[in-house]
Amino acid sequence: MSRTVMKIPYEGEKDTIDESIREILINDDYREIDYNREVVWKKGTGLATAMHFIKVEYKTGMVVLSGWIQIGVGSVGGKEQELKGFVGMAPKKSVLKTMKKLQDEIQKNL
Repeated sequence: MSRTVMKIPYEGEKDTIDESIREILINDDYREIDYNREVVWKKGTGLATAMHFIKVEYKTGMVVLSGWIQIGVGSVGGKEQELKGFVGMAPKKSVLKTMKKLQDEIQKNL
């Protein structure tokens, strides 16, 4: 798996942070799905552009965000691509932008 990972410390109630994260992801057109036995957030179908993925995990005092894109249609899409490099630059920037919004929201609770 090639994913870009951000580890963000937080204080406060997990439920409050989770609610804020969900609101941001829904507003950015992500939807929650089962992806290879993981619960992740996905945007797009791969028809016109890459599919965008963000996974949110809660550890003790930390939120772990994982982001990646996948170029291709549906389940026959290509391999996961981390958010570095030139190929798929526009969708990678879009996922990074959403992850940055999430990071800013989480850090407001520090």
